[in-house]
Amino acid sequence: MLRTHHSYFILPLLLFLVSCDKGYELRFRNYYIEAMDSVIIGENKLVFTNVAINNSTEFKSISKGTYGVKCISRSKKVFESQIEIPKSGSGKRTVQTDGLGTIDVFEE
Repeated sequence: MLRTHHSYFILPLLLFLVSCDKGYELRFRNYYIEAMDSVIIGENKLVFTNVAINNSTEFKSISKGTYGVKCISRSKKVFESQIEIPKSGSGKRTVQTDGLGTIDVFEE
């Protein structure tokens, strides 16, 4: 009988811990032909500045939702896209520009 009482306590605790997501983290990687002056995710939700060619930023936490991505190069060329962060789950994602200014998102 004692075991049954413990399972009533442990089972909900385990379900709670499993259902708690760590959330997502995001970084920016620059493979464009010049440095990025600024990268703005959402309405200033995340801002990365002075990202050199072939360089990545540190990961930053981001909450669920759909965000616009605006990359402004050193010569003031602007590239825009949109990303979605899922409502559930966790992980690391990289927003990346290539030599043509295309913006892609990769799951780590």
